[in-house]
Amino acid sequence: MAEQKLFSMAHEVNYYECDPSGRISLSSLIALMILASEKQNKTLGVDEDITRSLGGGWVIIDYEAHFDQPLPRDKEQIDLQTKLLGYNKFFAVRQLLVRNAQGELIGSVNGLFIYMDLQKRKMARIPEEIMAPYELDAVLKLPKVQRPDHVEWEADWNGHEYRVRYFDIDINGHVNNARYFDWMLDTLNHQFLLNHQIVDFRMNYEHEVRPETTVVSYSSQPVENADHQLVTQHKIFVGEDECAAATITWRKC
Repeated sequence: MAEQKLFSMAHEVNYYECDPSGRISLSSLIALMILASEKQNKTLGVDEDITRSLGGGWVIIDYEAHFDQPLPRDKEQIDLQTKLLGYNKFFAVRQLLVRNAQGELIGSVNGLFIYMDLQKRKMARIPEEIMAPYELDAVLKLPKVQRPDHVEWEADWNGHEYRVRYFDIDINGHVNNARYFDWMLDTLNHQFLLNHQIVDFRMNYEHEVRPETTVVSYSSQPVENADHQLVTQHKIFVGEDECAAATITWRKC
């Protein structure tokens, strides 16, 4: 069976997608990558209208990302590419790439998705008709998506509260997955964010954040690793439930 080709979506970075550094924000970049995957689904005839008609929707549970270059700036032309790496009965792994106008790789993100029954709010078996257009066989062993470091929240971590707004909720009825990045990074010092760029991150979504709840986002103090880069740990709670966690590695701009 032929290897699946990358689906590409060209995009010019807009000023409103950027943070104060002038570079695209991580949440905007992730949202664009997901848009590229949705456009691929549409070209294959299995877009969100089809998944909803079957009573389900795709939900991300893990991200692993690596960035070889700084994130693109306002007005830069980028190419967002994606393909399905593999799937089984309940999970699918998708690769998402971003390249600059010269075709050089800026970064790659692998995402582990589940198919959710939107009525029961539980994981469900992926319908065969959704996967058939990809022309890939189901596999027993999926590509590994690394999770964040296993660390406990500490009392000296920085924390901010956020009330979940109506506009934070997506069409599947829970907080849009890109919004978590804003909550996590917002707990870091303004000057730190201006003077550092992300090298890689690993993120896990453990529990849904639903409408009209209050989340608390925590971040650790930056710690230097063996490569002389800085690492921050992040957690998001609703009450005592840990809803998401991330490990982010930084280098100085």
